[in-house]
Amino acid sequence: MQTIKKIRTKYNEVWIGDDGILRLKPDEGAELSLEEVVACFDVYREMGCDKVKILQIIYAHDTMTITPEGRDYASKHGADFFLASAVINDSLGIRLIVNFFNVFYRQPVPFKMFARENDALEWLNNFRK
Repeated sequence: MQTIKKIRTKYNEVWIGDDGILRLKPDEGAELSLEEVVACFDVYREMGCDKVKILQIIYAHDTMTITPEGRDYASKHGADFFLASAVINDSLGIRLIVNFFNVFYRQPVPFKMFARENDALEWLNNFRK
């Protein structure tokens, strides 16, 4: 996949692929604190995602974590940037986090986990306008 634009935060790589989908790839063992989540949203703003909502894929690692403050911020601001978000991972631990996020925060943005990227892309493409 050709990269249109790639930006690095302290613990994440963020880019928009040639398919127009924003990708977020946290580092192994990353802790997504409030500061880091805000930095990611600053990148999304820089990429114009606050002006035209976009689809998102998150490549989650089994060893990454997100703080409650980071989750709160992402939940509160995600609808301003995204049409739908897909998480790629097949571990039970990440599935529990995704399910908690969906139930506890009652996400206004469709947010779903997939074991394979192709399945995530198929699902995300249903949200294209």
